[in-house]
Amino acid sequence: MKDKKITQDFIALTQNETEELSVSIVFGKMLYSLGEYDKSQKYFQQLFTDSNDEDRAWIEYNIGQVLLCKGEWNKAREYYDRAYDSMMKNKPARIKDSAHVLSGIGDILRKQGKYDEALDYHQRALKIREKYYPFGHVDISYNFSSIGCEY
Repeated sequence: MKDKKITQDFIALTQNETEELSVSIVFGKMLYSLGEYDKSQKYFQQLFTDSNDEDRAWIEYNIGQVLLCKGEWNKAREYYDRAYDSMMKNKPARIKDSAHVLSGIGDILRKQGKYDEALDYHQRALKIREKYYPFGHVDISYNFSSIGCEY
């Protein structure tokens, strides 16, 4: 019962972000949000291997998120790049979704001290988000915050 309550609370808090994702992906996100990075990584890798129904680009993106949290920046970048490539090869290209990946890459570059490159990625993500979301949306706010960190 306690696990169900935690899951419901997590879904309520992240409703806007997760409304387009499957329950399986939301569960993996919840694990890394709780700091269970190894469990989340293993879960997403298993999901990637075992499932043909899940959105593989989102799975790779989330593996990148976990690796970013673990400080494994080069590996995270590999997964982000694969997720981005998958999103762009989709017909039609998943431009809106790609903003998440671009922001993730920007976060890696900032942590590596590559501030000019990080700024470029965050600005690219912001342009996409401004096209798809209303002003004040949490993702736009995140990009403004990230851009502020680059200065």
